[in-house]
Amino acid sequence: MCENISLWCSYQAISFKAEQHPVYPCFAILTAFNPRSIVLNNYDNVKRNELLKIELVNLTEKILPVTCRALDGSWQEPGFAAVITLEQACQLARRWQQNAIYWVEQGQLLLVPVLIENVIAMKLGEMKDFFYTE
Repeated sequence: MCENISLWCSYQAISFKAEQHPVYPCFAILTAFNPRSIVLNNYDNVKRNELLKIELVNLTEKILPVTCRALDGSWQEPGFAAVITLEQACQLARRWQQNAIYWVEQGQLLLVPVLIENVIAMKLGEMKDFFYTE
């Protein structure tokens, strides 16, 4: 359980880089990288993310590539902001063995557990405070 809590805390110290700020009223941010937070090689991670992208394209036209990164720069991984339902996002996250996803609704960023146990969804703050463009 301590490992889960440590992961959960690390997921809260996040920022997102995108070419533009997402303007969707509700969307999920998810990745297929590093299932269950077990680091895979880059080839496998990229392949997994490309397959996730194909699944997302079949669900919605509104997809934006996003890089998720720790505030301290200790890790980063590509993902997607996608206009899908929370239920669809959680189903995809389970399929791709992700511990949690980020959900944005009414401008608020939430961290939503999927595989990680003994935690509840947590409001992190205003989405705009977590996104940057370059």
